[in-house]
Amino acid sequence: MARPIDLDPDRYLPLKPTTFGVLAALADGPQPGIHVLDAVNATANRRMLGPGTLYRLLRDLRQAELIARVASGPNVDERQAPHELTPLGREVLAAELSRLHRTMALAARRLRPIDS
Repeated sequence: MARPIDLDPDRYLPLKPTTFGVLAALADGPQPGIHVLDAVNATANRRMLGPGTLYRLLRDLRQAELIARVASGPNVDERQAPHELTPLGREVLAAELSRLHRTMALAARRLRPIDS
C-alpha cells in the first residue's frame, strides 16, 4: 500500500543540498538526468552527485511526487528520460528558496560591521 503524500511544502524542509540542486535544475522545465547531474555539479563547482546517487534521488523524488517522468517513447533509456517538477515540487522548491533567503538575510544582518 502506497503511503499518502503530504501536500504541505514546509514538511519537506529543510532540503538537502543535492535535493535542492535537483529541484532547482528542473525549475526551467523538463531535463534528462544527465543534464540535471551536470547542472547540480556545476553549481557546486565540484562533483556533488554521481550518476548512481542521482538516479536513486530521482526515484525518491518521484515517489514523494515532487518530480515526474515526462512521457517518452518506448525506446528511451531510463537515464535519458526527462523529468519535471510537479506542482508540489515547485511549491517545495519555492518554500526552500524562501527559507534560504530568510537565513541569508539573518546572517547578513549579523555580519554588518558595528559602527564605532
